[in-house]
Amino acid sequence: MKKYYIAPVIASLATPLAAIAESEQVTPIGAQTAATASAKLDFQITIPRVLFLQVGSGSNLANNTKVDLIDFTVPVGNVGDGSVVAASAASGDLGTGAVTVRLMANGASTVSLNSNVTQLNNGSGSNVGWNRIAVASAPLTTGMTAGYNNTGITHPAFAASNTGDGQPTNIAAVNGTVREEGKWTFTYRNQDILAAGTYGGVNTKGGRVIYTATMP
Repeated sequence: MKKYYIAPVIASLATPLAAIAESEQVTPIGAQTAATASAKLDFQITIPRVLFLQVGSGSNLANNTKVDLIDFTVPVGNVGDGSVVAASAASGDLGTGAVTVRLMANGASTVSLNSNVTQLNNGSGSNVGWNRIAVASAPLTTGMTAGYNNTGITHPAFAASNTGDGQPTNIAAVNGTVREEGKWTFTYRNQDILAAGTYGGVNTKGGRVIYTATMP
């Protein structure tokens, strides 16, 4: 009569089993038999569309309600003589008419950045053109953000009519994202002899510029 040695199989079946996610048990026959068991997991990552624009005070990817004031005072002896007038030391988050500009987007191949203005006036019938405000674009020297391209962002030109949208700056995405930053520095050209008064102000007399970033 033939005899079969089955004790190893019985011992294996007596071992407690745990069923966790997808699994597979393989019971080798014999001590020298190679065996392989496999199990699987599926992964999924969802990235939301993000569009972020900062002009002036604020921090990256955070909401901020502060609106900075760019304030020019023309010296009495220089009214309309063409000498460039710098903004006051307290103007802009970077001082002297300079502001941080930061743009992040991850949902389109191109992002459009534009400015919108209304006629800048003194409330008494006198106006000054937005073409009298000069804007210089440059990289940030402090407060740079890791992962951003710090070469400066071209300022979207103010509307030639002094009312409405200006000329947009279009920024192409790289690897599906736009991550650009820099600074804008504003100066007053001082090319006109104007009626006395304060032109613009804190959301008054056409003094506010609205910047808008758009991705399709």
